[in-house]
Amino acid sequence: MVFSSPTFLFLFLPLTLLGYLAAPARLRNGWLLLASMLFYFWGAGGEIGVLLYVGLVSFFGALIGWRAGRRAQAARESGAPPAVPRAAIVALIALLLVPIFLFKYLPPLTHLADSLGWSDRFGIGPVTWALPLGISFFTFHAISYVVDTARGVIPAERSLRDYLLYLFLFPHQIAGPIVRYSEIVDELKSRRDVRLEMAAYGVTRFAWGLAKKACVADSAGIVADSAFAAAGHDMSAPTAWLAALAYTVQIYFDFSGYSDMAIGLAMLFGFRFPENFNAPYTALGPADFWRRWHITLSRWFRDYVYIPLGGSRHGIRREYAGLLVTFLLTSLWHGATWPFLVWGGLHSLGLLVERMTGIRDSKRLKWLRRAVTAVFVVVVWVPFRAETLTQAGQIWRAMVSGGLGAPPPSVLTALTPVTVAALALGLATFFAPRTRTGFQLVHGQFQGFRLRVATVTAPVLLGTAIVGSLWLDFSPFLYFQF
Repeated sequence: MVFSSPTFLFLFLPLTLLGYLAAPARLRNGWLLLASMLFYFWGAGGEIGVLLYVGLVSFFGALIGWRAGRRAQAARESGAPPAVPRAAIVALIALLLVPIFLFKYLPPLTHLADSLGWSDRFGIGPVTWALPLGISFFTFHAISYVVDTARGVIPAERSLRDYLLYLFLFPHQIAGPIVRYSEIVDELKSRRDVRLEMAAYGVTRFAWGLAKKACVADSAGIVADSAFAAAGHDMSAPTAWLAALAYTVQIYFDFSGYSDMAIGLAMLFGFRFPENFNAPYTALGPADFWRRWHITLSRWFRDYVYIPLGGSRHGIRREYAGLLVTFLLTSLWHGATWPFLVWGGLHSLGLLVERMTGIRDSKRLKWLRRAVTAVFVVVVWVPFRAETLTQAGQIWRAMVSGGLGAPPPSVLTALTPVTVAALALGLATFFAPRTRTGFQLVHGQFQGFRLRVATVTAPVLLGTAIVGSLWLDFSPFLYFQF
């Protein structure tokens, strides 16, 4: 079940909202937790066991660690925050990573061993099983909670119900944004009733995201799929660039659309989620791009990987090594495949060049830096989308020396007035203002939300998006696979 499906729009969401509004305040967290469990079970079946494993291990592990730290603090009679032994934190994180290893990384490792002829030697054949939906996202939520409690940043949650609701709240359950416990703990404990302005903002933000997904991302995806399928030795340069540009539009409008919908849905239930995108295609360099793209993931790797590795505090070599390790892990987070490793490697190389040359601190030639960054991002999306490095290499080769031949018939068929309009609208984001997102330009910031504008735009967006969802073939969100 996804946010753009008729089942969610016309059955699950209305019933969940009605039950939430009808329930007494003390029972609303329990109702939302049950609804979130149903949402996940509906989409993932028996894989809900993985969800519960991560939730229970992180809850009880953090609680035991917190209490141990408090006892140690009392014994020392100092005012320092309670400290949990590093070995205990590492062990707990390792336990939380077991499902990711088993479901996400063990299958490719066994297939690699089989291709090298090692299966008979170790008695392990290729393993293939379905990846639980959103496994990386809810595991990262759990790790951030465990680390923050161990550091003494937040106290351990004593209510299993409230903690599981934080971890599995259905708006962010499958594909983020990655919300830290400290960001919504107050709302978990005492949410005020949703006012008219909050409800209007939530509905409008949800409709905006649904329109981005159904009307732009899915249409651009039709072109991207047909163009990538045409990769080969006779691929023309226009087809190669069309493939890269179409996927650039698709992945941004798909993922940012999901984030918009998640933020809007959360607001309908009294939660305010952090922003996850901020006009990333207007970036002035790789570092600026990662401050704007999937913000909560970038922030997670910064705070829980890059800074603990030393950040920029221990010299250039340590800083550069930390960057490389961080992006290696970012690549592996998306998948243990060569295309993802190449994608992450190119971004880490771009960051290193930017830091070594000092370009990122320059205030000159902003339009040139913006144009170069845009081309860089488009080109580097190719291995992220490609099924193999061979396919990525074919497209890159065609982008440079493919000639000016016309796209093949399969690609021309995909270029309908609807998909061309979607591509044009999507590519316009490269020329948008850097200081505001499209939603903010039309509807204003959260504190200055334009309610009168929303009364006109929200019904139009919602109606258009629903028609688009029903008209186009079903298309799951791209980040569900991670």
